Amino acid sequence: MELEEKALIAEADKFLSKLLEKAALDLYFVLGVKDRKVNVRLHGQDAGLILSDNARPLYAISHLLNRAFYRRSAGAYNFVVDCDGYLATRTMELELMARQAAEKAKTLNGAVSLQAMPASERRVIHLALQEEPGVKTESEGSGLYRHVIILPGK
Repeated sequence: MELEEKALIAEADKFLSKLLEKAALDLYFVLGVKDRKVNVRLHGQDAGLILSDNARPLYAISHLLNRAFYRRSAGAYNFVVDCDGYLATRTMELELMARQAAEKAKTLNGAVSLQAMPASERRVIHLALQEEPGVKTESEGSGLYRHVIILPGK
């Protein structure tokens, strides 16, 4: 591990410890780095709180870490925060949702709009359908209301 990387991880560890303490969350975390991606795994008594409201607190923690350390690492590191394996399960759900919506768009020959979701989830939808024949995807809206639309044709 490079010196720069070690310093970044030490700062992130300190930042996250203080954040969880101030939020009075009974959680512990494990940080790991691979290919300039910092994986943060949260576990503990308050995992349910982090995953409540469609995991908005989880995405908020991820957003805070990325914002806090983007400039410090010159954009070289990306933080991915997970809690009790939520991201893998959610990715599978999103891919299934994308395929079902694509079939619906083809069958109806019309646009199918998905619920508003964070950028990381919209990305999963776009990637899941990029090679799907007969459909294309677009993001629409702004802020908390940004969502994916699946359209027939390609």
